[in-house]
Amino acid sequence: MIFTQKSDENIAKVVKAVDEVQKNNSKLGTVVVGVSGVEASDFEKLQDTHKLTTPLTISVAKDGPKAYHLNKDAAVTVVVYKKGGEVAKNFAFKDTKEAAEKAKEIADAAKAAVE
Repeated sequence: MIFTQKSDENIAKVVKAVDEVQKNNSKLGTVVVGVSGVEASDFEKLQDTHKLTTPLTISVAKDGPKAYHLNKDAAVTVVVYKKGGEVAKNFAFKDTKEAAEKAKEIADAAKAAVE
């Protein structure tokens, strides 16, 4: 799961990296969740521009699901689960640029979780 407070080119880079893993592994079920002001129209523009395969959705709760206890100072939070729901790895980034710089590491964690 990728939670993001922004919908920009940097988040597209992260999603594209995960999309590449998804294409070769049907066990990976990724979703991007917009929080803290991300609107459906923001994701529609991102989707139109980049043709992403990962589903994009908006959280009903403005700051994301309470059960996740998302850090409001993290622009991007990534939680990678193993089968059965165990957290394999998580990432928190202060901005989308930092997340984009770690896109390969995020994709590698996703791949490792389903192998």
